[in-house]
Amino acid sequence: MKLSFPIRAFLVFLILSLLAACGSGKPVRRINPPAVTIQQLAVQPDGRWQIELRIQNFSTVPTVFDTVEASLEIEGANAGSIYVKPALEIPGQSADLVSLSITPSREAATRLAETVRSGSFGYQLRGGVTTSEPKNKFPVTQSSRLSPVPGRADTYR
Repeated sequence: MKLSFPIRAFLVFLILSLLAACGSGKPVRRINPPAVTIQQLAVQPDGRWQIELRIQNFSTVPTVFDTVEASLEIEGANAGSIYVKPALEIPGQSADLVSLSITPSREAATRLAETVRSGSFGYQLRGGVTTSEPKNKFPVTQSSRLSPVPGRADTYR
């Protein structure tokens, strides 16, 4: 059975109209938990640690990160607390850095000095991130390793 041209044209138009209707609307807003990692740790001459935190926004919308609060462990030793209020807007699917300094515990500083001889050391962050836009609180748990930066004494990435 052969359809006439006007009927075929109408059917093609109908199918294309239905397909176009499926694609209309606003983009989906996905709010996903962020990741917080240590981008760099540098031991200062006075013993304090200069830390660059990387905040990764896995959401599809821009997010304002108000606070990052976490405990830091180096090779199982409690190094201290991290608390920073960046009030930083990070676009969706992007990351940014936040700098802070802490005075590590004596045990963590000793553990760091001992373990870097092997080439790298492990760390763990446990805490949370608070966002204001969209308003939310996310738990953060991150374990990773840092290695010495060639040519930069007492600096680890």
